[in-house]
Amino acid sequence: MNLAEICDNAKKGREYALLGNYDSSMVYYQGVMQQIQRHCQSVRDPAIKGKWQQVRQELLEEYEQVKSIVSTLESFKIDKPPDFPVSCQDEPFRDPAVWPPPVPAEHRAPPQIRRPNREVRPLRKEMAGVGARGPVGRAHPISKSEKPSTSRD
Repeated sequence: MNLAEICDNAKKGREYALLGNYDSSMVYYQGVMQQIQRHCQSVRDPAIKGKWQQVRQELLEEYEQVKSIVSTLESFKIDKPPDFPVSCQDEPFRDPAVWPPPVPAEHRAPPQIRRPNREVRPLRKEMAGVGARGPVGRAHPISKSEKPSTSRD
């Protein structure tokens, strides 16, 4: 039995556990404990055999901790609803297809718009050739006597 192989497998079991690959970690821990058990059967010196038993016990405790982590993770998968993040459980369920009610708005009077005073408007100067027509842009009312005669008259 190669002692370097036992050390290497124990190291890999610990590394996989640190990386979160718990299934591989447990496989390595189980393999290491079996290798130590076989090695202890071949050792004749009781002092050395006792030390290997102590190492095996410490690795067994590490293995039990990894198993505890796996069972804790499994309980999270079972207890938590699959579609809801943890933060949404405090809020009531909201259908994303339904809009929330409108937020009440403040009702204020609309701002006053200043309009220029149209009654007092300065008259434009009359142009030289257009004086008979009156101010530019304004129509003069035509009296009945000034109406042009039609062909029917």
